[in-house]
Amino acid sequence: MRNLQLSVAAGLVAVLGLTVTACGSDAADAGGAKASASSSQQAVPANSPAAGQGSAPTSGKAGAAPGGRKCTAADLKAAVAGGSGAQSPDAPGAEEIELTNKSGAVCTMKGYPGVDLVGDRGTWNLPRFHGAQAEQVTLQPGGKAYVVIDYLPFAGGGGVEFKVQKIVLTPPDDTSQLTVQWSGANPQDQSGATHPGTYVRPVSTKR
Repeated sequence: MRNLQLSVAAGLVAVLGLTVTACGSDAADAGGAKASASSSQQAVPANSPAAGQGSAPTSGKAGAAPGGRKCTAADLKAAVAGGSGAQSPDAPGAEEIELTNKSGAVCTMKGYPGVDLVGDRGTWNLPRFHGAQAEQVTLQPGGKAYVVIDYLPFAGGGGVEFKVQKIVLTPPDDTSQLTVQWSGANPQDQSGATHPGTYVRPVSTKR
């Protein structure tokens, strides 16, 4: 009888041992599956299509040049800046044109604009002032740049007055134009002079 009881007890111990082993195996398998899934998720780049809604956003247009595209007349609003004009008939004047980026994108300019004074004596294409260094101008939407026209006011005497009706401005590296009304005193007509006192400076962010 005692031998029978010992056999039954031994059988129960064996069964319990098998159950614990099976549970341990299931837990290990579950832990391994979780670790594998975690490693798989970490390996997906943030900007990969597999990342779904967690992917990093991409910027505007593909292939857009750093710093924005070239500013054209269609991007810009032109107006005479406050404080322009000659302070006295005997002193040189400065007509300052303000260019505002009215587009919704960043754009850039560098160099001299084309500037024509249109008046009673025809069209006067202004020369460039080469004493200034052109700078790269980057305009955010709403940003402003300036073009300065230095001019010699008409003071009578033996000179001839150029009665300006409007300014026609072509942005650097562009073919379309902007029209601005002249606000200062009329310049002396030096359109045929070798070194006139009226000329245009390059586009700048400084006034």
